[in-house]
Amino acid sequence: MTETETESIRSALQQAKDDLLEGRVPGPLTSTRLVEIAGVKRHRLTHDNPDINDEFQRRARALNRTKPEVDRLRANLDAERKRNKRLVTERDTLDRRLKAYSTALLGLLEERDKLLEALSTSNNVTALPNRQLAVPAIKATDP
Repeated sequence: MTETETESIRSALQQAKDDLLEGRVPGPLTSTRLVEIAGVKRHRLTHDNPDINDEFQRRARALNRTKPEVDRLRANLDAERKRNKRLVTERDTLDRRLKAYSTALLGLLEERDKLLEALSTSNNVTALPNRQLAVPAIKATDP
């Protein structure tokens, strides 16, 4: 490989590195994306120009750590995890309450059935007729 070709590859890698890191070219900040944009083979970056690769990796890690979009996404993820934990706890509490209510209702229904059965078989129970209570009419008086 001639000196001109080596310098051309190095220049293309530098330009691609700057474009990626400054956001002029979309895509993930990876070495694969870097060589794709530069239009060179991967070994030209990793073996022939490790200094460019090391600098790119270092700056990409720093950028990913402090990028506002990444921070916002991490905050959203944290908030969703807390919300999920709260909802799981609430669901479990409601599930326990529902089981307690259903157990209590089952006990009451069984007791009612026993009482109804006892009433229907009992000979000394007399049904009382329904009576209408006489309610005196209230008259409105003029003031």
